[in-house]
Amino acid sequence: MSSALPVLLDVDTGGDDALALLLAMASPALDVRGITCVEGNCPLEQVVVNTLTLLDAIGAPPVPVAVGMNGSIIDDGLPPPALHGSDGMGDLGLPKPRRNAVDVHAVEFLRRTLADAREPLTMICLAPLSNIAMLLRMYPQIAEKIARLYVMGGTYASPGNATPAAEFNIRCDPEAAAIVLHGGLPVTLYPLDPFMQVWFTESEARALAESTSASARIAGGIGLHYCRFFGAEYSLIGDAGTVAAVIDPEGATVERWPMRVELSGSETRGATVFDRRSARQRDYDDALWKGLDVVTEVDAPRYRRLMASALGAAHVLAE
Repeated sequence: MSSALPVLLDVDTGGDDALALLLAMASPALDVRGITCVEGNCPLEQVVVNTLTLLDAIGAPPVPVAVGMNGSIIDDGLPPPALHGSDGMGDLGLPKPRRNAVDVHAVEFLRRTLADAREPLTMICLAPLSNIAMLLRMYPQIAEKIARLYVMGGTYASPGNATPAAEFNIRCDPEAAAIVLHGGLPVTLYPLDPFMQVWFTESEARALAESTSASARIAGGIGLHYCRFFGAEYSLIGDAGTVAAVIDPEGATVERWPMRVELSGSETRGATVFDRRSARQRDYDDALWKGLDVVTEVDAPRYRRLMASALGAAHVLAE
């Protein structure tokens, strides 16, 4: 019997989600049972095309891909950011996909997959949480089949990247984030703080792009795209860090904090608010503030090695 951890991934494949998918599909530690798509980094149709394209390009097994929510629950969300390129995945010119998405909505796919699983499954959520919120609202009893949610979203101490206070995934659909993160499920939050700590240098990305491994070549191409876009000498592995924390939790520093998602405020909507006061100072009903496990720091060299090794290109690291 395989010891790989069975997981479901929820993505909005842009380039950083592509890096996460490359790591998840390459790692023997994970058994990817399905991938659900949601609008975020790209319009939904492009998210689906990018996900299928990536799986084809690396010769992945026929893992099911399901099409989900094409917007946030209440408002218009945010426009796709320009940083991912015109196709959302670094404009690498990969061939059009031959595989297709499954003929069932992502929310129903998640319900069926979780219900049919012998044991609760781990979910790795790398996008706005619209699909997951709808799942929990429509089928609240399915929560018992979710072992843990790993969520890339929010900020702990760093500023936001969508607004001064809010991170992109949470700000895209704050109500969905509140439903999921306030719901009492076991959650490990991977916020912008560790997201910004792990990268490949431009020269390492170039070496990856010249590798014999298809996964490494794609990762390197995406990395070089981000270097060009930002005029930087390095490129973050981004969402792949969340997957690395699932594969190798010993590389992450985790603290438990009560938190809330801010749903109002012209400048603070979508912010993740952590109460760092002592328990004695807190003057509210603890039931309203859910304790989350928060990754505050990671061992960046360790996760760089994990990523490069999974891509079949450990030799490219400068260290």
